[in-house]
Amino acid sequence: MLLTKCLKTSVDLEVKETEFLLESYKKGDEISLSEPGFWQVAQGVVQLSKISAGRDDIILGWATANNSFGGLVTHETNYRAQALAQTRVRWCDPSELAKSPERARILMSQLSQRLIKAEKLLTITGMRRVRERLWQLLLILKEEMGQPVVNGTRLTIRFTHQNLAQIISTSRVTVTKILGDFQKQRLISIDSARHIIIREN
Repeated sequence: MLLTKCLKTSVDLEVKETEFLLESYKKGDEISLSEPGFWQVAQGVVQLSKISAGRDDIILGWATANNSFGGLVTHETNYRAQALAQTRVRWCDPSELAKSPERARILMSQLSQRLIKAEKLLTITGMRRVRERLWQLLLILKEEMGQPVVNGTRLTIRFTHQNLAQIISTSRVTVTKILGDFQKQRLISIDSARHIIIREN
């Protein structure tokens, strides 16, 4: 398949849909990383993780629309890519990149951004206080998958307290307590669909 150019807007996405084959995945589906190559996200959110020796998932980050993932790590069986919502992606064979320097440049730029975001997520683990780790995680999620609403920014993916606890290496009980404190301080709110809203102060 051909790698499309970086799609700038949702309008561009709709135009390109008829020109390129997109693969659809439901929430919870895994996207295969068994072959060397790259995936470009057209719609949705993909969670990237690595399976530890203890069989736990270590979260490496998320790929959203107009972001790419894959590449060198696709040879490894302990890496996972899982759709967190209805997701559409397109596959890029590395051999195609040699035919189009511009496409290669766009893809490398997207992958570079992915590494920068992964590094930001990694720095959270070095923070001593759990409260600070959780707040910085919420800010990263706001940047990655935030949707502006009247009173702040709504995370488009619903994360459970256990999900958040796993990412920052703490307990669900601790996350529940701290989120309660954030709500009392009006730093966040929870909507009717249980999505977190980071409030504007």
